[in-house]
Amino acid sequence: MNRRLHLLVALSLLGAAYLASVVYIVHLRRTATNPHGPPRLVIRFAHWQLESGMREAFDFIANRYMALHPDIRVEQFAVPGRVYRQWLSTQLAAGTVPDLVCFNSTDQSDVAQLPRNFSAITRWMDEPNPYNAGTKLAGVPWRLTFIDGGRNRATYIDQYRNYYAVGLSSHSMRIFYNKDLLREITGSDAPPADFRSWLELGKKVRAHRPGLIHVAGAHDNTIWLMPTLINQAMAKWILTGDHELRFAATGFDVFGDMVAGRWDLRSPPLQTSLRIMQAFGGEMTPGFLQLDRDSAMRAFMRGEALSLPDGTWDYPTMRETAKFQIGAFRLPLPGPDDREYGGYALLPVSDGGAGTALPFYLARQSRHPEAAIDFLRYVTSLEGNRLFSQASHCMPSVEGVEIAPELQPFQQNNNGYIITDVQNGPQLINGAGAAYTQLFETNLHVLYAPDGGVEAYTRVLERQVRAIVLSDLRKQIHIQRENLRRRDTALAALSFLGPAEQAENIHQQPSQHLNELHLYLMETKLAAAAKPQP
Repeated sequence: MNRRLHLLVALSLLGAAYLASVVYIVHLRRTATNPHGPPRLVIRFAHWQLESGMREAFDFIANRYMALHPDIRVEQFAVPGRVYRQWLSTQLAAGTVPDLVCFNSTDQSDVAQLPRNFSAITRWMDEPNPYNAGTKLAGVPWRLTFIDGGRNRATYIDQYRNYYAVGLSSHSMRIFYNKDLLREITGSDAPPADFRSWLELGKKVRAHRPGLIHVAGAHDNTIWLMPTLINQAMAKWILTGDHELRFAATGFDVFGDMVAGRWDLRSPPLQTSLRIMQAFGGEMTPGFLQLDRDSAMRAFMRGEALSLPDGTWDYPTMRETAKFQIGAFRLPLPGPDDREYGGYALLPVSDGGAGTALPFYLARQSRHPEAAIDFLRYVTSLEGNRLFSQASHCMPSVEGVEIAPELQPFQQNNNGYIITDVQNGPQLINGAGAAYTQLFETNLHVLYAPDGGVEAYTRVLERQVRAIVLSDLRKQIHIQRENLRRRDTALAALSFLGPAEQAENIHQQPSQHLNELHLYLMETKLAAAAKPQP
């Protein structure tokens, strides 16, 4: 009897859920068709930004846009980050992907899929943004209205020589700290001015209260911040790979030198970088490699740690929940006279160039590409980006949008040296490819173990690193060759279509030739570097 009752209840709940979904779908269709007026066109966009205030900010800017366009409905899909990639893959396979998709990956296999899933938007980027009419940006090509000229790893894909996305905001990496706690420990709320002072502060923190942590550590925020720190600290050395005299070194430049035998993990600059990594991790929560970013955030918010390395995208959440005053600073680099940690930085150092974030791509499956692009144009106009920045508490991505006073401490510092190009800047921790990144990350525990350290970590890595770098670089070449083949087919098809397609073919041919030339150059360099040394 009980089993029958349970089965009946379960079937009733299932039926109710099905009926509710049918009613919801009918409601959406009625809303979209708008029976009391003209048919409504629906634009959908998806993202994983679930930080405090972000969904409300997206709703706010969507409502402003819909007020300007009563015949268009804009719908938001906010998907948790942990399942976002799986969700997106499912939507792409099912043909139900939203018109606009937030997506960001520097993995070569992901980049290779971009033309298959998303449309190039170069032709729109070359046109003025109509929502800037009557402003100081009137008549300026859309791409040039962004603080980075629309060019960064996520928005402009170098190997395709095309724009694929626009960024809605900008951000920077900072060390957030508890001003009240710092004042209690040191008598001042001013952050340390140099790397040695930062290390000395860690000693004071640990002496102040048993169990108090200097830096709330986690695997995620360490992997975000540490590559930037190491790149900046090694800037002078990285430039030795700039054989084409561009004052910028690509990942292929640096790691091509490695397989050519010009450096290895025991070279003094690399040993210095590993010592910096060890010192950085030594200030963090014991066992931080096993913790996630939420654990670190909670420890910081509870006052169990003085500081937290994080991106400014998390500031709105911290601002909403903190019971103390929050400050932020950029982790200072070791000075040139520091024998243990210094000697390879170019000072002063820039944040790495003004770059945009929160990139949105136009899905190839979109049924309303022109309307979707129009919505992006509004969000990235002077008016739209100002409103979105104010509502989300994120820094703007558009040139000339005033940064709110509360965000001034997070403004990117661009008065300094930038030694990596924005398309393919090397990262000593995860620069050559996926296998190289895995080698470094999966063995990081050796660097921080009580019986480990720089020497032990070096021994573990050097057993495999050269072979793995060669494999990753060959994979890059293979992917680029396949991309060229696919694009050759598409360009050939354009030449047999109408005048507009033929003009687009002529427009894209030079970039295809440049990509092919770069491929041959990579192959030649790698073949020479891989030869046995006499």
